[in-house]
Amino acid sequence: MRFMKSGVVILSILAISAAMAGEVKVEYKDYKKFTDMKPANEARGAFEKRTMASFDKIFADLAKELPEGYSWNVVVTDIDLAGDVNHMFTQTGQQIRVIKDIFIPRINFSYSLLDQNKVVVAEEKDLKLKDMGFMSRSSVNRSDRAFEYEKVMLERWFKDTMTPAVASHQQKTAKSD
Repeated sequence: MRFMKSGVVILSILAISAAMAGEVKVEYKDYKKFTDMKPANEARGAFEKRTMASFDKIFADLAKELPEGYSWNVVVTDIDLAGDVNHMFTQTGQQIRVIKDIFIPRINFSYSLLDQNKVVVAEEKDLKLKDMGFMSRSSVNRSDRAFEYEKVMLERWFKDTMTPAVASHQQKTAKSD
């Protein structure tokens, strides 16, 4: 009996998570002019591709939290990564990215979120997101992952802004039906 209850709970969780699957389209406008898209010790082109692929994944992971049928369009207009590329060389002769609390992560973007009927749920033009307390929010264990500070900043914004907007929209839609 206990096994059966656990199975029902697991199936319920799977069904709920399957129903959550919005889509996202991310565009990078003039990324060559971004404030900080500077590699420390790799080719600029490879770093730019890796950075944009990482941000694509961050946005895609956030979109998984959206209800099925929702579409989220994001246009990134600037990125300023946490830290700064130090122009002093290490003993190995490579440049490094120095993470200090004065070099905060920032991202500027516009977005629109549409429901399954293409009704605008939320949108904003020229959002300037920054995290001045990024050093105190990320754990030491997670800070060694690439773009972890930016990921935490975007997750916090999504939870504080997008999640309530979706919930409010769904309540209004349910009341009008």
